[in-house]
Amino acid sequence: MRKKVSNLMVAVLVPLLASCSLFGGSDTDSSADSSAVSSVSSSVSSSTDNGSASSSSSEPAYAAAIEAYYPFSTSVFTKYLGKGNEYASFTVYPQYIEGNRMQITSNNGGTQIVTVLELADGELKEVFSRPETYFRENMLEKTASGDAANQLDILLKEPLEVGNSWVNPNGIPSEITNLTATIETPMGTFEALEVTTTYETSTTKDYYVKGMGLVKRVTDLGDGMTVSSSLEARNENVPETQQLRVFYPDSELMGLDTTSVDLSYATNDITRNILAEALKNVADAPGGRVIGPNVSINSLSLSEDGRVYVDFSQEFISEMNAGTSAESLILQGVVNTIGQYYGVQEVYLTVAGKPYESGHILMAEGAYFTVDYTNVNE
Repeated sequence: MRKKVSNLMVAVLVPLLASCSLFGGSDTDSSADSSAVSSVSSSVSSSTDNGSASSSSSEPAYAAAIEAYYPFSTSVFTKYLGKGNEYASFTVYPQYIEGNRMQITSNNGGTQIVTVLELADGELKEVFSRPETYFRENMLEKTASGDAANQLDILLKEPLEVGNSWVNPNGIPSEITNLTATIETPMGTFEALEVTTTYETSTTKDYYVKGMGLVKRVTDLGDGMTVSSSLEARNENVPETQQLRVFYPDSELMGLDTTSVDLSYATNDITRNILAEALKNVADAPGGRVIGPNVSINSLSLSEDGRVYVDFSQEFISEMNAGTSAESLILQGVVNTIGQYYGVQEVYLTVAGKPYESGHILMAEGAYFTVDYTNVNE
């Protein structure tokens, strides 16, 4: 179940999670497969779950660039242990990396936030953020504007020297206050670069370690109240996982049954491909699948009009081999599955770029399907 938090808590946690990103457009994925990663730097540290660890280098701290302290590493799952607030614990995963941008997702059990980071002109900054995002879609090309842009932060700014300071878009100042701070976390003790951000009634210190990124954040709220998030685990070469609720025709073709299918994504995996494979492997469905074995999804994206647009290959129809009742149920099942995944009520489904048309059903140009649970079996 997707949990909700109060507006006040979201206001506090959105900047916390967004700027706590650690590693590293739409899924109209008609773009070329982005499995070849162009990252700003390669991963330096190895996977460690517990025990003592330390950061050391013969290179002086002041000579390092931002990418040394914030590597864009693929398929690294990180977990932070929180104290002082129930939402201070969270996880981070890098969903997409291309060029000088990285998209990460952060989940604290209360909300899930997608943030796009950009490294350019000696700055590492947030350029886009979307709260309550439980689906996976490539948003690397998005850039916030207006009031939304004013809520984003500059995480690091060169030169990485004590005293270097900057003002975030919201007018809040940040400054590098230490290059060799000794920081203890559940994963070990590290020598870290410290960035201090001073708000009107609180102060936050972020600690970055070479080859690892952010390892700790401590916020002093005053009156002896402190909230902290400390690196607890960092696991390499692991996927992001989700569960997809799949709707499919029951054996009597009277309604829709449901089941859960596990989804697994590495960094830069394309959502439309993962969903297509999931619909081909539904053990509980008649025949073990919802769509044919050769069906592909040509494009898939959530539009600003609040609808999901999905285009299937021609095999979606040619391999269906179903009568009118079964076809209607298959279509409703696919629409419900995709609609629920994205959290929308309307799905514009086309085949090979054209409105859906078979021997039984003909959709007009621009006509969309509606998510409907009335014939779902309890």
